[in-house]
Amino acid sequence: MLKKLPWQDICKFLSGAFFVSAGVLVYLYRAHVSVPLLGTSFIATPELSGARSLIHTFLFVTCFYLGFLRRKTLR
Repeated sequence: MLKKLPWQDICKFLSGAFFVSAGVLVYLYRAHVSVPLLGTSFIATPELSGARSLIHTFLFVTCFYLGFLRRKTLR
C-alpha cells in the first residue's frame, strides 16, 4: 500500500506548506510578536517562533528536494 502513494506529490505539497509557515514564523520573529495559543495559557515568544522558523526552513528544503529536484527511480 505504501508504494502506491504519490510520495513526490506529497513532498511538493508539504514543501509549499513549510515555505508559508517558515515565512510567517520569520515575520513573527522579526516583528517581535508574541502569540497566545488558543485554549491554553501558553504564549509563544518571538524566540520560539525564530527557532520554529529554522526547523520549518530545513523541512521546506528537504521536501522541495524530494518533491521537485530528485529524479524518480524506475523499478
